[in-house]
Amino acid sequence: MKSQYNRWRIAFFTLVGLIFLLVFTVVLLFHKNFPEVMDEHFIQQAPLTDEAIFTIQTNKGCLNALIASRIENTRSEVPFMVELTEDKVQFRSAFSVLGQEVPVTVNFLPDVVANGDLLLKVETFSLGLLNLPVEQVLQLISGWIHFPDWIKTYPVDSVVELKVTEIKVNEDDTIHFRFTRFDLEQDLIELEMVVE
Repeated sequence: MKSQYNRWRIAFFTLVGLIFLLVFTVVLLFHKNFPEVMDEHFIQQAPLTDEAIFTIQTNKGCLNALIASRIENTRSEVPFMVELTEDKVQFRSAFSVLGQEVPVTVNFLPDVVANGDLLLKVETFSLGLLNLPVEQVLQLISGWIHFPDWIKTYPVDSVVELKVTEIKVNEDDTIHFRFTRFDLEQDLIELEMVVE
């Protein structure tokens, strides 16, 4: 009976030894085949500036569709249309004189100013078949059509300024836009969305 007890004892310790040898082999293979972990920790970097800038590119077709939808949602006693043509921004409207509709067309040359606003220099102004003095007509239009606060007319300089940098996009006024390029001939319009 004592020899049978010793056999179980030898078998038990042999099994325990094999299990330890197997675990040691697995741990050794694990450490040998996996790379060493670098002792680097994540450190959050402070933003370089207080604003994030996203660049938006579009073309005349897309911007014309956006302008048309915005004008459609604008309440105005006088119907008007703004369209980007091959190389100009064109304003069209009409008003009634003695029961006749008289078309009004203003052609602007666009230019991006340093702060990102868009300056529209009046190139031609026509009322029906007549070309009229730009300064007086621009003064007339500014009193005739109610523009949003971000559109300013300067009749003496024959320009209209689109202050896109002052357009409020959200309630807390943390998102702004500014033009960087407005090239109608190349059909490339680029602006930045600035998130503060």
